[in-house]
Amino acid sequence: MEIPSEYIQVIVAAIYAIALFYTIVTFQRSKRLDQITSIGDVMKELREVDRELAKIPLGSQYDDARSSWYSRMFNSLEWLSFMINEKIITDKKLIEYIKPMIISYYEDTFLKSASSNYQQFKKLYQAVKGQV
Repeated sequence: MEIPSEYIQVIVAAIYAIALFYTIVTFQRSKRLDQITSIGDVMKELREVDRELAKIPLGSQYDDARSSWYSRMFNSLEWLSFMINEKIITDKKLIEYIKPMIISYYEDTFLKSASSNYQQFKKLYQAVKGQV
């Protein structure tokens, strides 16, 4: 018994459709994992900076030491803000998760310690604050 070519074409089309579906699912998972990794790297950097800042004694004689750590902190936040503002990081759950951290760093640390060079961070803060 011979199978008509129409059946073979339908079977091949179904196989291609299934393969395309799994390719799309795999791509979406990979994209999400990349976003999680990027945010994780920034969070790790911020935790490290926070630990180092906690070791620096209070007092104006240590302002220079604190300044370099604040610069490192705000550079990391600026990079994270850029990735979110430019839609490189788009996962809504991840962004929702870090909103309180963005607000806290901006209001508790940035306003007291930073210069005005961090435009992406300011832009993200304003967007996050407007949504809260």
